[in-house]
Amino acid sequence: MNPQGGTPRGGPGALLVGLSLYTVMTAWLLRLPCRVPGRGTAESLPALCATEVAPGEPTGAGGFFTGGPAGDQPALVGMISTVLGWLADRVPALLGADADRGASAGLSVLLLAAAWIGTVAAVSALSGRRGADAFVLALAPVAVLVGFGTWDLLAVLLMVLTLLLHVRGSPVPAGIVLGLAASVALFPLVVLLAVLLLAVRYRQFRDVALVLAGTALTWALVNGPFLLSAGERWARQFSTPWAEPVAGSSPWGVWARVEQARTGAAPDPAGGEQYVLLALVLGFVAVLVLTLLTRQEPSVVQIAFLLLAVLVLAGPGYSPVHALWLAPLVVLSRRNWLEFAAWQLVEVLWWATLVLPAPAWPMLPGLGPIGWDVQDLLAAVRVLLLALLVVAVAVDVLRGGRARRIGLSESG
Repeated sequence: MNPQGGTPRGGPGALLVGLSLYTVMTAWLLRLPCRVPGRGTAESLPALCATEVAPGEPTGAGGFFTGGPAGDQPALVGMISTVLGWLADRVPALLGADADRGASAGLSVLLLAAAWIGTVAAVSALSGRRGADAFVLALAPVAVLVGFGTWDLLAVLLMVLTLLLHVRGSPVPAGIVLGLAASVALFPLVVLLAVLLLAVRYRQFRDVALVLAGTALTWALVNGPFLLSAGERWARQFSTPWAEPVAGSSPWGVWARVEQARTGAAPDPAGGEQYVLLALVLGFVAVLVLTLLTRQEPSVVQIAFLLLAVLVLAGPGYSPVHALWLAPLVVLSRRNWLEFAAWQLVEVLWWATLVLPAPAWPMLPGLGPIGWDVQDLLAAVRVLLLALLVVAVAVDVLRGGRARRIGLSESG
């Protein structure tokens, strides 16, 4: 206890770390059957055991600048995985033990666990005195389901740190961190676009220039060697998701199934591809108009959420990993536990339909005549929920109430 009789200063922070570690442990226990020899879980439930964080072949520093040991990872991820592979190979030898290929994956998961704790801490800092927001995020089910099997979590951390640094008036460090984030995935660049929209609103371009300069310089330093030595392989890291046909999980796939139920015609998987770019442009223009015309001062967090949601809703797919990207921004932008819980519940059910065999999901009463199963219904519900969150945040931007509390104390 402190002298005034309050709670210990480290109490909330320690509890946040504990809850974050609980989420990490829950994710580890969920995939425990995947590590039992002879059980065959990886074959029977491949979606459960799938991971991008796999043991790599240590190759010294050869893959440091060229996409990791296998040359198939984003630049920053390749650097990290090369170092982790080197450590997994060398440290056991120094200790007189045999190197275990799984040690590289174990070190990667530990790094991602630290990234999750850092993400929760950054959200806590952005929440001001609304510390409960960070507690809600710390237990987010989507982190349990997909957070520790993909390097996207590292970029999520860097994206939230960029927002925190920008809100606190540090544009150069924000740009440096954003450059690192963009070296893992391109989604964090919505922060740069959000800063640009706010600069246009206030006609103050100094901050956006500093953020852009820091981002460009950092990104060039990290990606330059990979881009020059293997440009085609580097480009594949970012072009592949947008080069694929629209998936059934995307709003385009949901709309195709709605049209099928209405007309009886077989859905065309490629039917929405021609509208992806148009939808992106219209969505970005809508956010720009909202940013410029609202009388209240919008928050960069809210604008970043709207832009990221437009990318997801207009894009060719809406996977559970996208929900991981959106989770901290939803928590900060809406600050409504019931909405967040409902959204996360639908994401859990959707993930379950991807993991469990199809016979485990029977046809629901009333869906038979339209030919939908549970997965089709959940795909429509999750798209609808995200669209409703976008509308709700847009209304909040117009009202301005929640924007004034992001990154500030409740009294501010």
